[in-house]
Formats: sequence, C-alpha cells, structure tokens
Amino acid sequence: MLNINEIVKTKILNDFDQRLQSDLNTDLYSFIATVKLDDGDTFHDAVDTIFARDGARGLREFLDGLISMLEEFKDQK
Repeated sequence: MLNINEIVKTKILNDFDQRLQSDLNTDLYSFIATVKLDDGDTFHDAVDTIFARDGARGLREFLDGLISMLEEFKDQK
C-alpha cells in the first residue's frame, strides 16, 4: 500500500508525464531512457532525493524547470 508521500510523488510524476506528452511529444519512459544523471543516479533516485529534501513543491519546481529547459532546446532546433 502506498503512503501519502508515494501518492504525492506519483501524482507529480503523472503531471510531468502529461506535460512531456503534450508539450514535447515524448513520454516519461522515453525521457527516463535518455536522461543521464551524475554519479550513476537514476531519474527515480533524483526524484526521491529532491522530494525528501524539498518536498512536493520543490519536486514540482524541479520538473517544471526540466520542461522549460527541454522546450528551449526544442525551440533552438
């Protein structure tokens, strides 16, 4: 059974996935497959760390920042 933190993280990741699909014509699974993080961390490790450190708001801001950065890269092509 999921605890409240897992439910909140899942909701935030679902929102992120929807934005990836609508704004960038990709999805969360494709994004995770292509993103490379430092020190061998997985995307989910990063999500867990940010959520633990900064809470739901911090995680949402981080993912919103990723969307903005990806949109800028897309516009430069």
